[in-house]
Amino acid sequence: MLDRFAAFLDAHQRFLLTTHENPDGDGIGASIGLAAYLRSHGKEVRMVVTPSIPENLRWLDEAGLAEAYEPEGRHKDLAAWPDVWLITDASEPHRLGPMHGAFESTKAVRACLDHHLKDAPKGFDQEFTDATASASAELVHDLVATRMAKPWPPAMVRALYAGMVADTGNFRFSNATPKLHRAAAELIEMGAEPARTFQGLYHTDTPQKVKLWGRAMEGLRLVEENRVALVTVSLSDLEACGANHEDLDELVQQPMRLKGVEVSALLYEANDGRIKLSLRSRERVDVNAVCKRFGGGGHRLASGAKLDGPLTKALATVQGALAEQVAKDLG
Repeated sequence: MLDRFAAFLDAHQRFLLTTHENPDGDGIGASIGLAAYLRSHGKEVRMVVTPSIPENLRWLDEAGLAEAYEPEGRHKDLAAWPDVWLITDASEPHRLGPMHGAFESTKAVRACLDHHLKDAPKGFDQEFTDATASASAELVHDLVATRMAKPWPPAMVRALYAGMVADTGNFRFSNATPKLHRAAAELIEMGAEPARTFQGLYHTDTPQKVKLWGRAMEGLRLVEENRVALVTVSLSDLEACGANHEDLDELVQQPMRLKGVEVSALLYEANDGRIKLSLRSRERVDVNAVCKRFGGGGHRLASGAKLDGPLTKALATVQGALAEQVAKDLG
């Protein structure tokens, strides 16, 4: 796949890099790393994110490459700019959120580089996926490893390492393979700093975020013989805490600290009134199968989807689907 991807990159000149709405460490890390690779090969590159690059990831973008999406401003004609519009770390175009319409209208080649499971490519002209990879940043690392002399640019090294850390929970999830550890070690040898990366990704919380997490965890519900944890966050919860949607990052992981919990579910209200679902599984329950029922997806142990509101209705729907999946996988 990477040989085919490298040939595709060689064949084009002007690249627009985007990732999913509300980008995470892997989406940003893979994009910044790929941008450095493309520029080293004489390509024109822009990177646009929506709504903006999260506070805990801005240290990765010291050059200010990431542009916050402004559909009625400087990005009104964004679709006309590239030869290739490449989405990193997203299995479906609709995960672009507000940029989806522009993506659909572009005459550029529409492509993706991703590591998420999918039944078949939809909405892309070219699709480059390897579901055995732990992170999209790992795919970029593997591309660069065979096609660029060392040492690599410091910004690339930092970004790829951070992407690997972010998508493996600091190497504590089951997707942290021996291959990924070897790649991470190589990046450390080139200057990646594990301590700084951990601090940057996980120790930048605000009082508003801590307050929101406390409020959310107060409403924690345990169902299915305490094997499923349910957490909900409404727009009014965000407002009451002075928090924003970025502050929900990693919240879904917290109930997994409870003994006996096999699945953690976070449902929260988006600004458009829809409900975003994030699921995590300890090991045995296939949460990707649950999210696929709602048009979403991801990995067997970590997946997401969107549902229609209100929040109470979505919660009941998800709880029912989880009950069926738990019965199937755990008996």
